[in-house]
Amino acid sequence: MKPLIAGILIGAVLGFVAACFFLYSLWLPISAVCIILSGVYAKIIWKTPIFHSVIGSALAIGFYFCWFWLPSEIAVHTAKTPQEHAKAGMLMATRGQIFRDDDRAFEQWEIAASGDDIPSLLVVGNAYLYGHAGRPRDPNLARKWLERAMELGSVEAAQSLQSDYHYPKKTSEQE
Repeated sequence: MKPLIAGILIGAVLGFVAACFFLYSLWLPISAVCIILSGVYAKIIWKTPIFHSVIGSALAIGFYFCWFWLPSEIAVHTAKTPQEHAKAGMLMATRGQIFRDDDRAFEQWEIAASGDDIPSLLVVGNAYLYGHAGRPRDPNLARKWLERAMELGSVEAAQSLQSDYHYPKKTSEQE
């Protein structure tokens, strides 16, 4: 029993630590390396079969999957109000790099913005204003979203709309 527990723990800990160290961006390749290294380590130190460490690394991957991927999918499928769509968009955009989906996150923010959620109006407006989230830079489209946010009381949207950089004022010479 001791070799089984040791192998599982070593695989899980090495997989999880490596994933945290690499900021989730290379989870699967790093986990594959950790499976091999934890198996070799467990074989040398505790004389355990490599299979036990493979189980541990699989558990770490399962933990990662449940922690980052599952909550955002549930949020997307159960969202009904603009605020719930905004939360689903945030979860979709901030889950681990390997499961991150900017397009689906933006869709959720657009739904929330259509329901007059001020933070989502700002996210959508700024995405078009700066060309974020895979969107083309389009100050005119950004203006539509930011003006709606300003109508609802957003000071940040008002400041963005007053920016000479994004919306230069025409001088008498230009007219």
